[in-house]
Amino acid sequence: MTTDVDEWVQFGYDRVNREKGPAPEMWHDDGEYVNAREDPDAATHRGFPAIQTFFAGWYGAYPDLRVEPVESRANGDRVFVWVRMTGHGATSGLPLDLELAHVWTLEDGKIRRIEEYMDRGEALAAAGVAAP
Repeated sequence: MTTDVDEWVQFGYDRVNREKGPAPEMWHDDGEYVNAREDPDAATHRGFPAIQTFFAGWYGAYPDLRVEPVESRANGDRVFVWVRMTGHGATSGLPLDLELAHVWTLEDGKIRRIEEYMDRGEALAAAGVAAP
């Protein structure tokens, strides 16, 4: 993976953590965010306003949510990112500590789609990168 892509991925997660939402300049207006099929509320969020609403829901539930990239690997227009999500429930205060994969699809220098995967191997295959 090139340093430029590594820096761009890091910028995206830093922006999410700082602003509690996705960076509009990184996304196509009609981009898609697909949460993991294992999620009870699994859905495809189409269009940047829907993606913002989805993120707002996470921050409503976990006001101190942090999403940190642990590993990233690129393959052309696909990027595998293993992330760690931490925070505390807004009402309960219970801790959240979850790891999962994001597979980014890039087009013309912007995010076209991000898909969540709970299974690392499945995400690596979806991104077209070999397991280490």
